[in-house]
Amino acid sequence: MPTDPTKTLMLVGAHHDDNEGGASTAIVRHRQAGWRVVSVVMTNGRWMRGSFKEEHIAVRDEESRQAAKVLDMETVFMRFDEAGFRATKEACDALVEKMLEYRPDVVITHPPRDYHFDHVQTSQCTLEATELCGMALHTTPGMLRPPRLYYCDAFYLPFEPDVYVDATDYMDIKAEAQRCHRSQLPAESPNDGGIVELARTRARYRGVEAGVEYAEAYRFVPRLASARVAELLT
Repeated sequence: MPTDPTKTLMLVGAHHDDNEGGASTAIVRHRQAGWRVVSVVMTNGRWMRGSFKEEHIAVRDEESRQAAKVLDMETVFMRFDEAGFRATKEACDALVEKMLEYRPDVVITHPPRDYHFDHVQTSQCTLEATELCGMALHTTPGMLRPPRLYYCDAFYLPFEPDVYVDATDYMDIKAEAQRCHRSQLPAESPNDGGIVELARTRARYRGVEAGVEYAEAYRFVPRLASARVAELLT
């Protein structure tokens, strides 16, 4: 696999465990290719097992740091309130600043149709931020084009992918990263339940679609002059 240390992948998730659950294979494969990977967490992590408390924030931050070590990526905490996050001008402008700071070539976020309100709003915020980055091309030194945007797979609702990534060799590291988020696992079955099993089941289903054992699914978000170009339709 050719490597390129000049490129950056940015993931924008609503909650602390979202990026690991949706895109661990993409994270690891891009790191293997030499890319810098930055995981952005939009909300502050107040929720834990049915209650909202400020002291939960430090716990969830540390869980994210542990998962980031597993996947060899960086983590950025945006600190907007969890549950009821909105794609406000403040939030979009803050995300634009992070994109201009890290200059991602590719961004992955939630799809616009999702089961969780915070996910839907994060998707909208990320779409707006990438568009605003495009508008900043002529005023931002060193920025050549806006990042290419992809939506990751959804839970519980229809999602139509146009890109599949073979995750067969990466399911163990995906599970290891997810298990770092112990506060989000069922207390009676912390290793095999909840988010870990849901992600494995979804990956198996997408693998059947793609003709491999396990897969992650994505959808490219086109904009003018950014359509994907291939040599052949294979």
